[in-house]
Amino acid sequence: MRAFERGEPLAMRVSDWIDLSGKTAHVTGAGRGIGAGIARALAAAGAGVVVSDIDAGSAARVADEIGGVSMALDVSDRAAVDAALAETVKRLGSLDIIVNNAGVYEGYGGPVRGITDEMWRGLWSVNVDGLFYCCREAARLMIEAGRGGRIINVGSTQSVTPGVGVTYDGSKAAVTMITKALALELAPHGINVNTLAPGPTRVMEGEPLPVGVRPPAPSGNPLADTVADRIARLPAGHWGDPMEQGKAAVFLASAMSDFVTGVYLPVDGGWLTL
Repeated sequence: MRAFERGEPLAMRVSDWIDLSGKTAHVTGAGRGIGAGIARALAAAGAGVVVSDIDAGSAARVADEIGGVSMALDVSDRAAVDAALAETVKRLGSLDIIVNNAGVYEGYGGPVRGITDEMWRGLWSVNVDGLFYCCREAARLMIEAGRGGRIINVGSTQSVTPGVGVTYDGSKAAVTMITKALALELAPHGINVNTLAPGPTRVMEGEPLPVGVRPPAPSGNPLADTVADRIARLPAGHWGDPMEQGKAAVFLASAMSDFVTGVYLPVDGGWLTL
């Protein structure tokens, strides 16, 4: 994606800067929630979008809605990742944007003394290994194509303020540093790498966004109690919506962010100001 040259006329419309027509985006874990919101936003900006998810039915539903392509993908399977990204190029002609959103946390948190080896490896195999596989193959394809590109890694505010537990929070902290290292390495190839860090976001479609959420009675779990207190005091006054994450992803995928790389971008309603 070409940066605007110095002296270029400023008579262009802002809509030209966010136009992703002719670009191909692949969004992992996009069958629901934040990934679906990002896929919808990228499609609205004109990109051809591949919606991948371990749940093939959910991926197909979102892809049908936005006129995209669906793929079943378990990102913890390296060979499957390589094949899916090769198929993206084969079917849509290029890979210009990848959003590494696939992740897990349910059933993997809690006090460290109760976390088994299987729980630890299960979460990291998706949140870190899977993200790495996607970054590695996307970088290879983008470098070979010589068109530059965008790698957007979906992290979390929990990489800065712990709350879910050592498994999830540690994995998202790893995402932040992977992003920074790759941004430095890939900048000479015109590939921007950034982290999109959602705060509290309502991911169950069809449910209203809670307003003025009050914290439950103290549970005795310092992580859970800290998160509940922050949600109750969230400056925005409500949870986020997946499309708000999608709008930020469009910014990071478009010419609006040509000079932005290695950034950790919280989209959190003020969570990290507390």
